[in-house]
Amino acid sequence: MAYSKEEVENWVEDLHLNTWGPTTVEWNDQIHRVHISVEYGRSEEVRKEIEKSVQSEIDNKTTDKDNAQDFLDHLYVTDYMVED
Repeated sequence: MAYSKEEVENWVEDLHLNTWGPTTVEWNDQIHRVHISVEYGRSEEVRKEIEKSVQSEIDNKTTDKDNAQDFLDHLYVTDYMVED
């Protein structure tokens, strides 16, 4: 992936992908992953919203298609469960 960790963090923030819940960007030479935790039961819905946002970036030519696909391939959206 051509993006750096900082570029991904900025992109997540610019697209407001961090508004659904806790967001972490893990990055090193062996692995790069973006993990977004969302309200319980909304992970599938949020994943689709993120994919739409990324597709809009591709359509507007504000991001590289291959890099955007790589971002999606390394994106994990999971339900955030509040502890009792």
